[in-house]
Amino acid sequence: MKKRLVFITDCLDFAYSELRGTVLSQLHKLGNRIDLEIEPVVPVMPFSIINGSFVLRLMAEAYPENTIFSVILNPLKERPVRLIGKTKTKGLYFLGANTGVFDWFLQDFGIDELYEIHDPGFFPFGGKYVHAPAAAQIASGRLLSLIGSKFDSSGLVKLDIPDGTILHIDNFGLMKFKGIIPELNEGDKLTIEISGNSFPTVYAKRMMSRETGEWVLYPGSSLGLPEIGKVHQNGAKEIDAKVGDIVKIVV
Repeated sequence: MKKRLVFITDCLDFAYSELRGTVLSQLHKLGNRIDLEIEPVVPVMPFSIINGSFVLRLMAEAYPENTIFSVILNPLKERPVRLIGKTKTKGLYFLGANTGVFDWFLQDFGIDELYEIHDPGFFPFGGKYVHAPAAAQIASGRLLSLIGSKFDSSGLVKLDIPDGTILHIDNFGLMKFKGIIPELNEGDKLTIEISGNSFPTVYAKRMMSRETGEWVLYPGSSLGLPEIGKVHQNGAKEIDAKVGDIVKIVV
C-alpha cells in the first residue's frame, strides 16, 4: 500500500517546501525507494492549537490507514517534548510537539504506541531538523521504538474545548463550532451571540437556499458539527470573529 505523509502546519511559505525536500532527501540517504506520497500542505490558523486539533481530527477521518501526520505547530513559551506514535484505530502515525493538539485525535482513535522522540536539542526550525527526518524514518519502515523512548500517556497535554468554541473559519467566513444544534425546524428564527455581537439568525438545512446577507445556522459538513455564516458574504470578517471565540445560541 502506498504511504502518505500529511503536514499539518502554520508554516505556509517556503518552509513547507523545506519540509517536503528534507523528507525526500532523508529517504534518499536511507536508500529507501518506497512509494511515498507527500500530500499538499494542510494549513492551520497561525499559533492556534484549537484549530490544529480540529484539522488533525478532520484529516484523520478522511485519510486511509497507515497515513503519517506530522503536526508542526507550537506557540508555547516553554519547549515541549516531541512525540511520535501510532493509533489503535486505522493505524495512523503521528508526530509533533506535546501541546494538546493530539488530545481530541487520540481520544477518538486510541493509542497503540507512544514515544518521546530522542531529543537532539533546540533547533530554530524543529519541524525541518527533527520532525521531517523522523517522518522519513517512519515512512522507511523504521520501528518507532528506535526513534524515541517510551512515553506515558498520562503525560499527554489535554486540550479543553468548551461547547460553542469556534474551531475553524473558512475562506467564505463560515464558522465551524463545537456543539449540537437544538431541536429546530426549517426556517425557525433565533439569536446568535459571538463575543459581544448579537444578531438574528435563521435555521436551515441548506444554507444557500436562504437570501444573500442572511445569517444562517445549519448542519455542517465536518464531523457532524454545526456551522454558522452569512449567505454570499464573509460574516466572520464582518464581526471580527476568531477561532476560540464562543458561539451562543438563544432560541
